[in-house]
Amino acid sequence: MSEQRPCCAAAAARLAKKLTLRGGVQVGIWNLESILREVAELNLADTEAIKKELLKRLKIHNYVSRDAEDDYIEALVKEYGQLGKSK
Repeated sequence: MSEQRPCCAAAAARLAKKLTLRGGVQVGIWNLESILREVAELNLADTEAIKKELLKRLKIHNYVSRDAEDDYIEALVKEYGQLGKSK
């Protein structure tokens, strides 16, 4: 997994992207674009495998409470779907 390491606080802030959860709650996610690209490069066909991989990679650098996992997965899958449309 390729990991971007920021050189300073400003660079770290540029790597943080907003993810909108259920109910309109916005959270900052570090390295979201890289996570989405890396999972896309795996060419997974199974939706459950995609969800599992997205959440696994997200948790490497971002805190996700167990109670909110389903909300994060829903938002991640939505972003993941947008990735293919932006190409």
